[in-house]
Amino acid sequence: MGGGERHNGMIAQVLAAEGAQVDILGHAEVDLAAIGDHLGLDLAGCRYRLLPDRGDDAIAELSAEYDLFVNGSYMSRLVPRSTHAAHLCFFPTPADHDAPGWRKAAIRACGPLLRGVRPTVGYGTGWYPPEGGRRRQWIWTNGTGVLAVSAGGERELRADIGRPGATDAVRLHVQDADGQTLASVEVGGSFRTVAVPLPASSAGCELTLVSDTFTPASTNTGTGPPAPAGAAAPAGTAAPEGTAAPEGTGSRDLRQLGVAVSRPRVTDQHDGARARLALRFPWLLANPRDLDYLSSYDVVMANSAYTQGWIHRLWRVDADVLYPPIQVERLTPATTRERAVLTVGRLFAPGLGHAKRQLEMVEWFGELYHSGALPDWRMHVVGGCEESQLPYLEKIREIARDLPVDIHPNAPRHEVERLLSTCSVFWSATGYGEDNDRRPWTAEHFGMTTVEAMAGGCVPVVIDRAGQREIVRHGLDGLRWTSPAQLASFTRRLATEDGMRARLAASAVARAQEFSDAAFADRWREIATRHRLYAP
Repeated sequence: MGGGERHNGMIAQVLAAEGAQVDILGHAEVDLAAIGDHLGLDLAGCRYRLLPDRGDDAIAELSAEYDLFVNGSYMSRLVPRSTHAAHLCFFPTPADHDAPGWRKAAIRACGPLLRGVRPTVGYGTGWYPPEGGRRRQWIWTNGTGVLAVSAGGERELRADIGRPGATDAVRLHVQDADGQTLASVEVGGSFRTVAVPLPASSAGCELTLVSDTFTPASTNTGTGPPAPAGAAAPAGTAAPEGTAAPEGTGSRDLRQLGVAVSRPRVTDQHDGARARLALRFPWLLANPRDLDYLSSYDVVMANSAYTQGWIHRLWRVDADVLYPPIQVERLTPATTRERAVLTVGRLFAPGLGHAKRQLEMVEWFGELYHSGALPDWRMHVVGGCEESQLPYLEKIREIARDLPVDIHPNAPRHEVERLLSTCSVFWSATGYGEDNDRRPWTAEHFGMTTVEAMAGGCVPVVIDRAGQREIVRHGLDGLRWTSPAQLASFTRRLATEDGMRARLAASAVARAQEFSDAAFADRWREIATRHRLYAP
């Protein structure tokens, strides 16, 4: 329930307010009222449709029921069949963006030959990000992992399954969509091939891998309920360099892990040569030049001009900008400000996307504090933290030890808004240390928390890159830095020049109104009208 979900949800809210019958499609049990409360949305006019996770083809078939289909899933290549369709792109990240060089070359050579071939096995809910090395990659379940298998005749699903780092074996049950057990096997530490017979299916099937879990940080196997986990990357995606298997005793990994799955494939004697090649090397399907699916959409929408530019560069498509909706009206700037630096953003280690760089910012604050430049100042580090990122959180806590730094993982919304409305300075460093020309997805595509901070009266001191340039006008409603030394210099000035800080803060509050919910609704209606998305 983050910024992307609110971006999509606000489109649903606006459509429902205009009288449309709106369905929100998803693969997990959710409470729309709870989502609305958390994200500040009115979804009372919407209906939630819980769908089995059977891949893009199943959703594409379902989309034919709708007059308008809005696809807001990151890196989705779905081909809708609705009367009209809009694609909301958070960034045009190439499908092979994290593949090693030799794989990229193979993908570009073989990709055209495999165009149109669909993966027979896909990952649904209940999976952690991929890990492993060059010889083998695997993906852990959280105790209940869902695999989607495409349509086909009678065949077998085969996968190498193990529990590297676990001290005990566990019983794995493979169940169909009706809860019937298709296979029950014991899984130990080493990988071994498991075969599951599959009945013929014209619509594909959904398999659930159910097992007890263990926590690598503990020496004992746990049997409690699985912790939430995000969907994994497509099969064949390599883990970030240096990722290791859980180590058991002494590990700081607090995830609850079920079984690790490697090389899932389906045996089918009727598969042709191209299908067999795709089954053996599924990563060959990650062809970034296969963009035929985009022609199925009336409009592609970007969340910023930065993203819009990269869409044109990578996709050769002219996109419309639909900035994210920001709840500026919920933030009331406090008259008396705490002498504090605030940073807000999801807590996750570099190498897993556009990392927010909290570790570096705490180090920089420590240097300023120890130099005597920020007497009586504090720092607040706020952000959501998943189970898989607890080791990164512990690193931040270690660096912050003996510093006036307060860390607020998974803070409730009212606490986040209090800090946004009372702190004096806001820092952002997303994209620091990255080559944004070679890896542009590592930068801040827009900067929702920057706008929130401005609406709360915090003066933004943000990295001079990507989406931040569209929000903060340097010297008018904030400051943009190009080096840690410049960040330190700007912060020292704001800490000592109250007049400057007050002037920038007032301008920042006014600037934030340009990204309000009302401004979002106006932009959406203008895009919908221009592209005739409501036309019969």
